[in-house]
Amino acid sequence: MTYSPWFVLFRRLTISATVGIVLAHGGNNRAIEFPNIPGYLTLKCDLHMHTVFSDGSVWPDIRVEEALKDGLDAIATTEHLELQSWRNDIHHPDRNRSHQLASYFARNHDLLVINGSEITRSMPPGHANAIFIEDANKLLLDEPLAVFQEARLQDAFIFWNHPYWISQSPDALVPLSNIHKQLIRDGLLQGIEVVNDTTYSDEALQIALDYNLTILGTSDIHGIVDWQYKIPDQGHRPVTLVFARERTAESIKQGLEKRLP
Repeated sequence: MTYSPWFVLFRRLTISATVGIVLAHGGNNRAIEFPNIPGYLTLKCDLHMHTVFSDGSVWPDIRVEEALKDGLDAIATTEHLELQSWRNDIHHPDRNRSHQLASYFARNHDLLVINGSEITRSMPPGHANAIFIEDANKLLLDEPLAVFQEARLQDAFIFWNHPYWISQSPDALVPLSNIHKQLIRDGLLQGIEVVNDTTYSDEALQIALDYNLTILGTSDIHGIVDWQYKIPDQGHRPVTLVFARERTAESIKQGLEKRLP
């Protein structure tokens, strides 16, 4: 198969971003920087993270502050729908609350906050993120397929999380099942994490290429970004690069859906 030069550039930039080849600058400037390309903005996005509203250990304002320090353009707090680890202390029935608070804390800054949720299921189909959703509460459904269908009714972008996660795939391979293939055929699975946290998968990358899925790299951060990614020692979190016409949520969504805008 022959790929266009822009496609090749996109893959190379995305992989370099997600694997973390490019380090943050020294000194106090920790911002992750990538150049724009002709006709497009190169937006740095972290679309998988958690707060105390599921199983993370920080309040949503910390996720916003970390993103601002890292120079990100967009984030999504994607709480587990079915899991509230701290419900004895922080219980909230509205599954949109994390996004509401993150949006509030980002209100005076040039940071896009996207509403999302993590669909938590055993394998298959495993975990997935639905972002650009309208109401996370409507995703609280028991039947897995129904959750994906509801997310699509909300015009969400849905991607497969850490498919090689050792807790669900002991051999660290990507178990591409008939269920996954059906979700892809039905337009209910549009992307796949090639990088999650500090892990990378050749198999996930190959599936992305074989099935024309969007490549994503995410932090899936639960604790403190600086500690996990050794930012004081010039490390940085994984990000997804999105080529967008404008610095808007809609343009980011179009970039993710089209792979190249």
